[in-house]
Amino acid sequence: MNLGQLECLLDLSMAEDLSSFLEDEDISITWYEKESDKWIFQVICDSVLESSLKAKMVSFFKERGLSVPDIKGGLLPQKDWVSAVYRDSPPLTIGKFYIYGSHIQKDVPSGHLPLQIDAATAFGSGQHESTEGCLKALSLLSEQQSFTHPLDMGCGSGILALAMARLWKVRVLACDNDPEAVRVTTENAQINHLETLIEASVSEGFKDIREENFDIITANILAGPLCQMAGDAVQVLRPGGFIVLAGLLNRQAEDVIDSYRSVGARLVDQLFIGDWSTLIMRK
Repeated sequence: MNLGQLECLLDLSMAEDLSSFLEDEDISITWYEKESDKWIFQVICDSVLESSLKAKMVSFFKERGLSVPDIKGGLLPQKDWVSAVYRDSPPLTIGKFYIYGSHIQKDVPSGHLPLQIDAATAFGSGQHESTEGCLKALSLLSEQQSFTHPLDMGCGSGILALAMARLWKVRVLACDNDPEAVRVTTENAQINHLETLIEASVSEGFKDIREENFDIITANILAGPLCQMAGDAVQVLRPGGFIVLAGLLNRQAEDVIDSYRSVGARLVDQLFIGDWSTLIMRK
């Protein structure tokens, strides 16, 4: 498969909205700062999808009455992308965890819990600030709390479900609306010898969750969906239970906090990593 790339320059405030607009497509999306208040929004896709995706991006701006930025496209050069990702993925020490790829042969640092996660087709390698924030939040909670019934909603690679299984040695339910994420989570559970503790399943949000007794939930998604699912999330959380929310920018945190406060949760802590916030809330 030949890979194509689309890029445009936009304000940070538009990056998440455009990402959400394109989220149903089979693509990889990222954005990074180029200069003050200007960000490069980048889409990587099968080259045959490039024209239709560009048209969809144009429609996003026109439907909102915004000027259409210059959207540049083209083929990505042929290269060994797996090797390139490995070279750019050093091991990470985050909170109580040591995150590493299969290409790393070093010993696990003393006192840290190992998680082998290779860059793959599902989000969550530990390198994004939102994943880092969740891992730090779980580490902080483990200092004073122990949990027996965790749920990882929007599990991606399964990194947070694996982290909770490592921390508390309990069975974890991991859910995602993407079957590929469920497959990757199951594979990562086997790689980390945690398959007996991870139950991965496809779920469209909380509507397929039949239990109402979780004592901790992680949800590293996006601000909009987090607000929409607040009522359902808190409903399946037992009284006194914790929920870790991430995938939101600092400027979006108050909206998310208000959504969860309105359904019976209170803010315990807020972690800031760059432009990103991670919230720890309690029912």
